[in-house]
Amino acid sequence: PAALDQRLDDALAFCGGEYIDGFVLEYVCPDELDSDTQLGKELQNAIDHVRSYVRENRVRYVMASTHSHRVGRALAGAAPLDAIMLRYNMSHRKAAETISFPETLENDIPVLAFTTTRWNELQRTASPTVTTADCITFALQHPAVEVVLHSARDEDELDDAL
Repeated sequence: PAALDQRLDDALAFCGGEYIDGFVLEYVCPDELDSDTQLGKELQNAIDHVRSYVRENRVRYVMASTHSHRVGRALAGAAPLDAIMLRYNMSHRKAAETISFPETLENDIPVLAFTTTRWNELQRTASPTVTTADCITFALQHPAVEVVLHSARDEDELDDAL
């Protein structure tokens, strides 16, 4: 909890405000689970602690991010989260669509998709050729996905995405 408190204090100081819109527990890993559906005690305690920031009006939304769809399923089924950040793209869709997304939809937890271009690999190697916009559109077509996070390399890629 002390490290989480420091992280929140640092964010508030940086922003110069009394609250932040979102607090993300980043890169939750499979070893933080007790089973496929049970969060580990340390992870559950961290989520509970961060939820206290919401009650204190210091944070509006609590989210978690993970590359693991097994973890995404456990978080969606057991954690009081406002959103989950999950990897989702054309070449890694099966795990999302069969493991984590059904649980997020069932529990009405929005997904923020990331790595939709697979670090720009899809534009370089996919056949037929795909664009950044194709990758983003693909992700947004899934009903579990509410937002796509995309880091454009340059202005041209940003224009392509828009």
